[in-house]
Amino acid sequence: MSERTNRETNITKQLRIVFKAVQSHSRQVERSCGLSSAQLWMLHEISSAHGIKVSELATVLTVHRSTCSNMLDKLEDKELIYRDRSKSDQRAVHLHVTKKGKTLLSNAPSPPQGQLSSALTKLSTEQLVNLEESLQVFINALHFEDDKAGLTPIPEN
Repeated sequence: MSERTNRETNITKQLRIVFKAVQSHSRQVERSCGLSSAQLWMLHEISSAHGIKVSELATVLTVHRSTCSNMLDKLEDKELIYRDRSKSDQRAVHLHVTKKGKTLLSNAPSPPQGQLSSALTKLSTEQLVNLEESLQVFINALHFEDDKAGLTPIPEN
């Protein structure tokens, strides 16, 4: 096997490990607290930024606003959050964690933002720059043209 082929094989294996690690963490979170890892991260962010707006939350989570709203519906159905319309601006909706949501968070596994995001915080700035640039070249080589793909959480199963 050539050195190039060996590197391609290793990178394929590494990418599989990344996806499996994310999926494994998500399954562990779901078994532990009944939420997906993306929902847990969302709940954590709402708790950390009391009264955050939906658009702000979508930005923090790097998800599309419609994806964020759909995820919020699920948290609201489970009575973990509630929405409050601003008195001064009826268009603005502020998000809050319920007592039930706070209890769930206190017993939930860490890191709440997910294993992938947590791992990225451990890289140096130089490593992040190199990874970002290399991934962009890789994505360009895939010829995958879905502008919203990066704004959707990784499938959990």
